[in-house]
Amino acid sequence: MLSVQSLTKKFGGVAALAGCSLEIPEGQITAIIGPNGAGKSTLLNCIAGAVTPDGGHVRYLGTDVTGAKPYILARNRLVRTFQISRELSSLSLLENVLLARQNASDESFFDPILFPARVRRQQDADIDKAMKLLVRVGLEGLADATPNILSGGQKKLLELARALMLEPRMVLLDEPAAGVAPPMVQVLIGIIKELHQEGVTFVLVEHNMDMVSALSDQVCVMAEGKDLMSGSFEQVASDARVVEAYLGGVL
Repeated sequence: MLSVQSLTKKFGGVAALAGCSLEIPEGQITAIIGPNGAGKSTLLNCIAGAVTPDGGHVRYLGTDVTGAKPYILARNRLVRTFQISRELSSLSLLENVLLARQNASDESFFDPILFPARVRRQQDADIDKAMKLLVRVGLEGLADATPNILSGGQKKLLELARALMLEPRMVLLDEPAAGVAPPMVQVLIGIIKELHQEGVTFVLVEHNMDMVSALSDQVCVMAEGKDLMSGSFEQVASDARVVEAYLGGVL
């Protein structure tokens, strides 16, 4: 479904990616792990279109999308969440989810004037869809509140609901457990498992090994900007190269 081939990226002469390659099968949950500085975030940013690699290719559903803008990828149902949540604090939770609407007719100049009934129907349908997503992540009771009252874990749930508004085929999760209390991590794990069972493919960059072991079909290990190995969690955890990579890095 997603193929990364020999990606390279330098920042000020420092190689964040040095020929990284990996394959993400459709319908699986793939975790990308490695010590700090391994290049995990840069890899995710290159896949998501936030950073253009210096070399190599990213292919999604058979199409070369190297350097494609994030909104282009989103239209093709490849979306991401962020390690530090990026909600708009002046908007309600419901409005934050609605930000992800595609092809909204009420944003055109002529449609609200020429086709007001159709525009209202779409608005109602979008609001209903967004509310159902808030229900799904357990935030429906806060739909009219602003995100400043949310815990770190609730903000991650809000980001996930907004991503789901795009009806994604693949979701890239950037450290979903970072700054999240253990009980909320379990809530996130449960929701991700449900979505996976419904056919959504996930890629997560994560340091929380409880989440990685609970979710992953495949674990890809990175070190020094390269892919070190891939396998099941059990295979990876017992591999001497992985142990050495972590002991040689900063955990």
